[in-house]
Amino acid sequence: MEEHGLFPALTADFPEKSAVLEDEHRRIESVPAEANGPFLTDPERPDRLIAALDLLRDHILKEQDGVFLAALAYLSTEQWEAVEAVRARVGTRIPEPST
Repeated sequence: MEEHGLFPALTADFPEKSAVLEDEHRRIESVPAEANGPFLTDPERPDRLIAALDLLRDHILKEQDGVFLAALAYLSTEQWEAVEAVRARVGTRIPEPST
């Protein structure tokens, strides 16, 4: 959701940081995508998987300690409404609480 909601809203103020985070998403996503191919027998695959998990950990911290705080400080009400519209459109994997 960050790529379609938060990153575009923050790109005007933080273009380089947004580009780095989007690139990290691509790099992280590429390793699990290898799981259905001939890469399974590649002896370097475990190293790529470990590197992707390390990148994912660092990426999560960047979002938690940077992107989300910047969003709180910089985004207008209209921008938050646009982010919420994206979230509503793409959904979430968090289950709704049972009543």
